[in-house]
Amino acid sequence: MERQLIFVPVARAELDAIQGESRLRDRPAHRVTPELLEELGFEPDQQEDAEYATLVLASVAALAAHGERLVLVAEVDAALISEGEDPANGGCVVSRVPPAAMTCWFGDADDVDVTSAAAAAKGLGIDIAWEMDEVQQLLHGHDLLWNDVEEFRRQD
Repeated sequence: MERQLIFVPVARAELDAIQGESRLRDRPAHRVTPELLEELGFEPDQQEDAEYATLVLASVAALAAHGERLVLVAEVDAALISEGEDPANGGCVVSRVPPAAMTCWFGDADDVDVTSAAAAAKGLGIDIAWEMDEVQQLLHGHDLLWNDVEEFRRQD
């Protein structure tokens, strides 16, 4: 079974999917696609850089959709992934994200104010949101923090 790394923009209330409480089904997600590699000028040996760029793109999608940058990372069976509307930004759709496939999640530190960037990006596509000054200030001013899913599962 071939597995692929996906980046799923989520709302804070959906983080409980890590514990299997809510289910992530038929979700827009992001992955490294040939179109993304070409669009961003990555060579095939720059997979790690392309994955980081995909994470950042997914974080902008999360900001536009949910008002904060939260991205769940999973390694799922490739059969669960179908083409999305925006392959140049890694767009895909994942039919389901099993909790066992989830490896980590990324988000902003609690003290990072995303209010103006979220307001500017609300409801926009990635390409338009990306161009907003408030979004660029957030991207350049604050790195996303890595969080282990096992730590989240132990919070109860």
